[in-house]
Amino acid sequence: MDTGLISRRYAKALAEYAASLGEEDRVYEQLRPLAGQFDFLPRVREAVLSPSLSQDEKAAVIFGLLKDEPCSSLRKFVYTVLRHHRESCLYIMIHSFMALYRERHHIKEALLVSAAPLGEDVEEIIRARARDVDHCTALITRRVDPSIIGGFVFRMEDLLIDASTASQIKLLRQKLGGEPVRRI
Repeated sequence: MDTGLISRRYAKALAEYAASLGEEDRVYEQLRPLAGQFDFLPRVREAVLSPSLSQDEKAAVIFGLLKDEPCSSLRKFVYTVLRHHRESCLYIMIHSFMALYRERHHIKEALLVSAAPLGEDVEEIIRARARDVDHCTALITRRVDPSIIGGFVFRMEDLLIDASTASQIKLLRQKLGGEPVRRI
């Protein structure tokens, strides 16, 4: 059984069905936090995969993770997955749908790491540059890492812009030949 193939087919079916109902954007927004919770909460996966829970109980666990009431296409999708006993592929289905949605809408995930918190204006400038260069919408995740000392590191797929002070110091050390020579 090819779980990747099955997951992509279910994800594509969800995308097409949700688009036909005009709910594709809403499904994406509801699945974004759910994907993260599947990643970081193994007890959720255990509950969904548990043979001792009924379909309704499993659906309640999944829908309980959502902020809002699930839209009709997402609700029908989850019950279809559970009815066909494909819950072991649900994690991959969610990520496949997210990837398909981002591809269709030209959205790329990006990571912006800075030494200190940055304002919204800086993020908007970076988002605008990404739109100009790559003709896409950048979905930026911000992270603060004091070890880069200053500047920022921006990664979007294969693009890496490392304008951090730590990398500049490292580059300078390499050019100088590592340890400084001390003469007396």
